[in-house]
Amino acid sequence: MKTAAYILMAALLTLTTGCSGKDDGGGGGGGGGGGIPDPGPRNPLPSAWVDLDYYFSVELIQNGLNMPCKMDQAPDGRLFVSLLDGEIITVDTAAPYNITSWATLTVLNGSEQGLLGIAISPSFATDHYVYVRACVNNGSDVQQIIRYEEVAGVGTNPTVIVDNLPTANIHNAGALLFASDGTLFTTVGDANNSANSQTNGSLAGRVLRFTATGGAPSDNPFTGSDQYEWCRGLRNTYGLCLHPATGTLIGVENGPNNNDELNYLVKGNNYEWGSTGGIPGSQIGVRIRNWPVVIVPTGVTYHSGNSFPSGYAGNLFICSYDESKIYRFVMDGTPPVNISTEQVFGEMTNTGTANKPLDILEAADGSLYVSTFTSIWRIYRRTGP
Repeated sequence: MKTAAYILMAALLTLTTGCSGKDDGGGGGGGGGGGIPDPGPRNPLPSAWVDLDYYFSVELIQNGLNMPCKMDQAPDGRLFVSLLDGEIITVDTAAPYNITSWATLTVLNGSEQGLLGIAISPSFATDHYVYVRACVNNGSDVQQIIRYEEVAGVGTNPTVIVDNLPTANIHNAGALLFASDGTLFTTVGDANNSANSQTNGSLAGRVLRFTATGGAPSDNPFTGSDQYEWCRGLRNTYGLCLHPATGTLIGVENGPNNNDELNYLVKGNNYEWGSTGGIPGSQIGVRIRNWPVVIVPTGVTYHSGNSFPSGYAGNLFICSYDESKIYRFVMDGTPPVNISTEQVFGEMTNTGTANKPLDILEAADGSLYVSTFTSIWRIYRRTGP
């Protein structure tokens, strides 16, 4: 269901599409505008890649992985990665990119079940905590948020801080993200029942917000049985990100056979999935972008601009699972949720499942890490071939 205001907003968006990475001497790719130093012709991209923004190169960090769903980076540079089969690994971000098996847990193995989200504690340097979202059986099938403690380089002392989140074979979402105030956002899909997204007291079809110990923050919009709810009316919001300066919360929503969405996730809003009408207009959430065809948006991240060319600060990068593409949105507005231009930033060979992007992350050095069904790649600004 789309409101008239939303349809009008969508009609007014001017979107510039097209592949952005041809080696055209520095003038192409929407690279960042004039004044960016031309790094010259680029060496051939790896065979898994069809194209990439002219100003960037890509390197393979790891291959042969079993669905690295989500990533986060520790202060010491290691990537913490959740594999769908229940293993947490760490990946060094300096050659030779060593992998360590950090912890394992027994998970459900439905088509969209397993070990999903992962988030490093904002105080990791002192508390050594890592949080994960997992589909498990604790007597019944549920999802949990589990906190691990790193001791001697591995995960120990698993502690369930949130229990009994709903799960189903599909539509479990699973993003896990700390805000700057130390609260913890997570997304739960509709558990394959659209009515859940509008049912009071349900934890499905929502973005939820917890304290770091699993409580309800006092400034959440609702109380009682909905005390953990941030917003509702969502089908399956697989990816979340926060703007590095403003804290603006963005999510990518997977529609059924159309209407994949990019949403500005506002406290207390309703995004209408599962609705039969009657939601006050003031409560209806803003869709920043609606795709009339299925692209299956997965990972999403704002970029701070660190080490990237001029014009990339505040840009939004979105993975399209179905198309094996990464989109770049130049954002503006206050808050920065208006799309100025849209381009294809990178494209992988769209054959089988190996090159389907699952997550994207801005690393401490400004590079972008991208996970696929089998691999982790690093995209970085190039200064030469």
